[in-house]
Amino acid sequence: MKYLFILFILGYNSFLWAEEEASYGWNVPNSSLNIGGYLDMTYDQKREDKFLFNDIAMLFSANKNRFDLLGEIELSHISLNGKSNNNSDIDVHLERLQLSYTLSDKQTIQIGRFNSDIGYWNQAPIPILQDTTTKPHIISHLFPKSTTGLLFRQNIDEQNSFSLTLQNNKDIGHQDNSNETNRHFGMTYYVIKDDLSWRFSMGRYRESSDVSASYMGISSEYDGEELSVEAELFTQKSDKIENNKPYSGYIQSTWHLTASHDAVVRFEGYQDNTINVQEQIYLVGYAYRPTNNIALKSEYIYHSKLPLSHFIYSFSVLF
Repeated sequence: MKYLFILFILGYNSFLWAEEEASYGWNVPNSSLNIGGYLDMTYDQKREDKFLFNDIAMLFSANKNRFDLLGEIELSHISLNGKSNNNSDIDVHLERLQLSYTLSDKQTIQIGRFNSDIGYWNQAPIPILQDTTTKPHIISHLFPKSTTGLLFRQNIDEQNSFSLTLQNNKDIGHQDNSNETNRHFGMTYYVIKDDLSWRFSMGRYRESSDVSASYMGISSEYDGEELSVEAELFTQKSDKIENNKPYSGYIQSTWHLTASHDAVVRFEGYQDNTINVQEQIYLVGYAYRPTNNIALKSEYIYHSKLPLSHFIYSFSVLF
């Protein structure tokens, strides 16, 4: 049954993008409901299960008047033998379920489970939207990847805005190798000027183990026609000194060689006291997008300390 489900997703997905190259999603007739999804497959020789369906997800959205609804349901890490993380029972995870309400042309409020409003990378979790298959160390290690709570956004003017995050309850979804929180209070300030933008974020959260930590960081992005550069640097201080992460950061450059071909270089550095490691990570990658909703990527990642250097390849489709 598991194989039939996977084959159905693959077949349905292939049919959609083969019929029309640049379209994805299906609008339910006579409604504002839109249903789509994405599929991400990876091949990694260093992994025990070399071939994985990394993500199989369904996305749905709807809007009415000032309300906007967005949801994401996901199956993760499914191997060819039908197991998920060596478990025969495939779990269905709620990644996002958020309802937004526009208070005015400068204010919005959002409730539910959403990507924490921190930095840049964390705002684009769908694999096809990223230029690399792997994520920087900073994601899932320095701050809560997701928040179940309340988010308020305020636009000050065309160049300045800020957001406030509040969580005082259990997480309703699934945390994929990241901090599972039941408290989170955060603030992010944004500055945008032409092709360059900045974000400053800070906050405090409490994990389900009742250990609290504070984070603070700065992010910047330049988005030009031929070159894009993204950089983030964060620090985290835990109530337990042995859990401190003094710094974690990266800078990634993407050269848009043509409309379909990108070359990527990324440098990372971090110090993690929980595993007593201080190292650098270097990445060289390539991304090919034959259409707007298909991406094939390959990259080599070199670790200066841990024995994790490897090649990885991926195929992603948004449908």
